[in-house]
This record gives sequence, C-alpha cells and structure tokens, in this order.
Amino acid sequence: MRAKLFILYVLIGSFFYKASAQDLNATVRVLTNDLSNPDKALVADLQLAVFNFLNNKKWSDDKIQINEKIDCTFIINLKSQQSDNFTATVEIQSSRPVYGSTYNSVIFRHLDNWDFKYSLYLPLDFQESAYTSQLTSLLAFYANVILGMDYDSYSEDGGLNYYRKAKNIKDLAMNEFGWGIRDGKNSFNRWFLIENLMDERYKTIHTAFYLYHVKGMDVMYKDIDKGRASMLDGLTELKKIYNIYPNSFTLFLFFEAKSKELIKVFGKASPTLKNRAYELLIQLNPYNRNKYDEMLKTN
Repeated sequence: MRAKLFILYVLIGSFFYKASAQDLNATVRVLTNDLSNPDKALVADLQLAVFNFLNNKKWSDDKIQINEKIDCTFIINLKSQQSDNFTATVEIQSSRPVYGSTYNSVIFRHLDNWDFKYSLYLPLDFQESAYTSQLTSLLAFYANVILGMDYDSYSEDGGLNYYRKAKNIKDLAMNEFGWGIRDGKNSFNRWFLIENLMDERYKTIHTAFYLYHVKGMDVMYKDIDKGRASMLDGLTELKKIYNIYPNSFTLFLFFEAKSKELIKVFGKASPTLKNRAYELLIQLNPYNRNKYDEMLKTN
C-alpha cells in the first residue's frame, strides 16, 4: 500500500499540509491570525485531522490512479474560538489538468462560513446514512461536490452520483445551523448550492461543463480555434440557465471559477469570436464586466 506522505510547514499564524492519498490530493491550511492566543497544539491537531479525513477516505466509487487524484485546497481561517466551538471562513478550491498541457484549470472555487466543534484528538467519524458532526458533514459535503464537478468536466452528468451524496449530507444536517434554505447570505448557501446543481431546470450546467472542458480546453493543444469554439458553445448552454433565473447559484459558481481563465482564452481569439464571447459574458456575468471590457483591448 502506498505510504501516506505529508509535509508539515510551520508558518506565522498557520500550518500547512499536503498529501496524495485515495481520491483527493488535498492541501489543508488552518490560519489563526484572527485569534488572540491560539492553542498551537490544538490547531495543528485540527489541521492534521482534516487533512487525514479528506485524503485518507475513499470517496469515489472508481479506482483512481495516482495521477488522477483531484487537486484541491481547504483554507480554514479561524475567526473565533470559545472552548471547543469555532467559527471560520473557509475557501475551497479544486482544479483538474488540461489534456496535452501542464496547465490546471480551476473547477470549483467557493468561500463559506463554518461553525463547528473540535477538541484535541477528537476522532472525525462520518457515516453516509446518519449525521455525526458539523465538521465531518461540512468536509464530506464539499468533498462530494468537488468530485461531482470534476466528474462533470469529463462526461455529461458524470458527477450526478456525488451530487446525490452531497444532497443527502445536507438533508441529514438540516437541523443544524448553516444547512437551511434561509441560512447564509441571500441564496448563496449550501442548500442552494447542491439543490441548484441537481435542479432539472439548470441541468445544462453539466452540458456546459462537458463542452467547456472535454470539447474545449482539452483540445486546445492541437486545435486552439476549435477549442475556443466549443468553450463558446458551453457559454451558450449557460444562457439557458440565465433565461430561467439570472441569479442562479450555478452561474455564480461557474464564473467564480472561470472568469479569469475566460479572459485569457478569449483575449487572444479572433475579433469575431472575441466579440461573441464578450456579449455572452457581460450578460451572464455582469459583475465582472470591467474585466471583460479590458479583454476587448488585448491581442
């Protein structure tokens, strides 16, 4: 069995772990800059526990090769601590390699607020059929969302099984704060995240992901124009979601991960393709319009 290797970096106000095991190749950082007097032993133990939970658990139903493990990061910024109760902002990101290149494309990028309990050497137990704790529910929920979006980027509806698992975790945790339809800011919460990913009205998000990655990014090494055209087809699929609900969480998630990449890809496209992309982008993602305006000026 492949040995589980990890490197511990002691930084100012943070600890850092990275490993390759099972399905996820997760990097975990716990930041303590906002705590007045952090317990370094407890923080290091929390980070190691999260690291082991994400990396050592078998999440996928498939046999994942070493080079197929999903790169992801969990940056847990502790904001407050009262005994074993913590609040934190957590930045989660995952990426996948682009075929024929050394480039990794961001698949999922999201910032969430977490409330959880943790004490020194606490085992992180998790059961798919029952709620066990807030922390393990949060970690398992996002692990399955990451797998779902990664699988979606390789085949249409490829991530559905993992979205179902994430939804089940959400349903089991519904009595806890942060999992309800009214928890969080506006409609950008865990409830809407997973419900939107499984909503039949927004199912074209999965088609868009497939076109964007398999038919788009993955063919650019041999035919860059064909790749760009397929990526544009993916954006056109997203317009179907926009026409139903312009503020859909699925659109937010897509552009949170992809806006910078889209500017680089279409900034060097032909004037005709660049203008078509621009018109779609400012409609689907008006928040980043200033950046898309700059894209028109690039060659």
